[in-house]
Amino acid sequence: MYEAKQTSREQAVGRRYFLQMTVLMTLYVGILFASVHALQSGNFSPLFTDLIGVTPALPMFGVVAAVIQFMLSIDELQRQVHLEALAIAAGVTAALAITYTFLEGVGLPHSQAWWAFVCIDAVWAISLPFVRRRYQ
Repeated sequence: MYEAKQTSREQAVGRRYFLQMTVLMTLYVGILFASVHALQSGNFSPLFTDLIGVTPALPMFGVVAAVIQFMLSIDELQRQVHLEALAIAAGVTAALAITYTFLEGVGLPHSQAWWAFVCIDAVWAISLPFVRRRYQ
């Protein structure tokens, strides 16, 4: 059975993950605004423009590392719950992306790739309590 009460170790892992994600998302937003401002106000070579344009992606590699570290830090049951929720999120995101691709063919505007990241995170968070409930 899945125990709802977290141990102090699980709470510490959760706090560390939350702190890492908060720092990384703050960095992302700060770098995003700084790069947009630099690109709008500066006159750079094409290579430097490309480098400035991709700098907001750098914190995303930290996000991937934080998720991996989190998944490796939790116990097997929690890992199973998160992986099931993540599998649901990946499936739902794939289905939505394919559906929207068909809708683009009939005139809807082209979507941005970052929506897939947002969709996976949102569906992961939404499905997690339902998956947890299966183990109670």
